[in-house]
Amino acid sequence: MNWFKPFEDDLAAVFAQCEARLSDLPPPLNELGISYLRAFDVFEQDSSKNYICYLLPFWMKELTTLPAESYRHLAAANIIGMLYYFIQDDIMDSVRESPSPLHVKQHLALATLLYSEFLAMYQAYFPPDSAFWQFFKVYNQEWSDGVIHESSADYFVNVPIGVAKKAAPVKLGSTAVLLLAERPELIPAANDMMNHVLLTLQMMDDWMDWKQDLADGSYNCLLAMIKARLGRPWDAALTEAEAQEAIYIRNLLKPYAAIAAETHTRLTETGLDSPNLISFHYTMVDELISDANHIENSKQTLALGGLNYYLSISTKK
Repeated sequence: MNWFKPFEDDLAAVFAQCEARLSDLPPPLNELGISYLRAFDVFEQDSSKNYICYLLPFWMKELTTLPAESYRHLAAANIIGMLYYFIQDDIMDSVRESPSPLHVKQHLALATLLYSEFLAMYQAYFPPDSAFWQFFKVYNQEWSDGVIHESSADYFVNVPIGVAKKAAPVKLGSTAVLLLAERPELIPAANDMMNHVLLTLQMMDDWMDWKQDLADGSYNCLLAMIKARLGRPWDAALTEAEAQEAIYIRNLLKPYAAIAAETHTRLTETGLDSPNLISFHYTMVDELISDANHIENSKQTLALGGLNYYLSISTKK
């Protein structure tokens, strides 16, 4: 992972900075905050890895020249912000569950403190009249729109790039670096790249999580495509057996992966010099294609299974 290895020392410093800030929160919220951080810590075994959130400021180095500490500080701000938005997601998910598995009061209190930390970390670099805060507002509006309308608008089927809206605040990581380096003219192209990467990232997550999303009733790109191929609306019921047949018998993962491959082609045509971001995207596309090919090869092996078995027995005689 050439988009990760060169930045390991930086990330170690970034996570240490985040832990120090969370340790200063009042108890018991400090412990809750640190437990959230460790659940996403890239150096913790079995943690969820949100590489783009951690690394995006560093991936802007080809386009900018800033002190090393600035990249680290902005990466830490992105991580604290990430925790805030993930807690929002957890709270929204808990509303659908009964009884709620969260101590909602504690999580809401922690989210408020994280949001304050998130703002303070950016305020250290951007005064009130900075263009940064307009971008901040726009990305939060996109996030809100994605949260509210993702399912009813059936984004993946109707406007695929709309899937990126729920992760729009991640773009603060590139926008902050470009503004600080006085390269604001690159922000539109960077945002265009990021929207495509975030689309594929969500597609990858939805391929991994389709069973859980089906059980929870959450919007899922792969399931949305399956429903569309079956001629059903986004809110129609879909059984696990139907989904499995679509994925493992009809191999609808293949056209799904093809969408990611087309996205990669568009990504490489933006002309923005961010090789690590492009390499990260290619890693996801390659994995989707490999999984689709594995399903196809498994189908062929099963289809030939009876004949192969017969031939093997005949050879031994």
